[in-house]
Amino acid sequence: MKDTFTIMIPTAFGIEGVTKKELKKLGYDAKAQDGRVNFEGGFKDIVRANLWIRTGNRVMIKMAEFDAYDFDTLFDRTFKVEWAEFLTKDANFPVELSSVKSKLSSVPACQSIVKKAIVEKLKKRYGINQFPEDGPLYRIKVQILKDHVIIGLDTTGYSLNKRGYRVNISEAPLKETLAASLVLLSNWNGEPLWDGFCGSGTIPIEGAMIAKNIAPGLIRDFAFESWKNFPVSILYEEKRIAKESIKKSAIKIIGTDIDKKSIDAAIKNAKRIGLEKFIEFRTANIKDFVPRLENGYFISNLPYGKRLEKSEELYQILKEKYMNLRKWNFFFLTADSDFERKFFKADENRKMFNGRIEVRFYMYKRRNEN
Repeated sequence: MKDTFTIMIPTAFGIEGVTKKELKKLGYDAKAQDGRVNFEGGFKDIVRANLWIRTGNRVMIKMAEFDAYDFDTLFDRTFKVEWAEFLTKDANFPVELSSVKSKLSSVPACQSIVKKAIVEKLKKRYGINQFPEDGPLYRIKVQILKDHVIIGLDTTGYSLNKRGYRVNISEAPLKETLAASLVLLSNWNGEPLWDGFCGSGTIPIEGAMIAKNIAPGLIRDFAFESWKNFPVSILYEEKRIAKESIKKSAIKIIGTDIDKKSIDAAIKNAKRIGLEKFIEFRTANIKDFVPRLENGYFISNLPYGKRLEKSEELYQILKEKYMNLRKWNFFFLTADSDFERKFFKADENRKMFNGRIEVRFYMYKRRNEN
């Protein structure tokens, strides 16, 4: 088996650069492409990426990359991969595939071809004809985009946004990976942080985890833990190091929301990750709540869709907060494409997606340092 692999981290649109910076901080020379970030590494690096990446969707080993315009090429190039380096005789290896703007457009047919190629290669390697697939899960993900094929082996399992702390979910949940991306994009420097529409508390909790240097994967498990050929002892050592890396510094983070059920859920979620003492959650209307703090960062996912009934009234309240808190930085995530006209021209904005909803992240820097 090879000592190093190309490791791929798929990301949401617009987040690639943030994930690349995370990897650089971890000491990796990563390259960002549309929808993913790649770097070279071995088993230890797979473990570290799963433990520490806050903004990516999952960690995958790139097994093959090639162009394919017909089934024969898809089969042959998949067959060339040394699948037995990872897949054991009892491996459960489902194939998940997507095809966009490609000649090989039939997803079921392509899945069947890839599966058959892997089975035939394993037959040759192990000298057996039947594979029970009743052992560890090795999920194989195939992307065909404009006739370009990338085959990856998922080491993560359920997506990295599943930190393990959020069981109580508000009506319009913000993915943990996106919430962390917003905090990192704001260049938050540890000043007081306030989310005025905190819902189940994702932005405040992710902010606290960043400030306290808590690895986002610390209390969850990963697919590779069940693999018979993966040195899982690395995970125990990396988790030990991660626990010792948690900072004891004091932080001031506030989460408010008009909905009491959401606040109750936020408090329970914070307790699951051990952060209930570091975040002040309270039921409050943003119109009435005033932080008794001279400066800070306001970062929030604004209500939209069913959550937003009186937009004009909301924007007027936000304008008042923005004008009164002149030493605060403001950051708004919203699906309202007309937001700047209703509010103010932003210093910067970034297009991204919250699930399948196109949103923009509007950034307003403080206007008075004196």
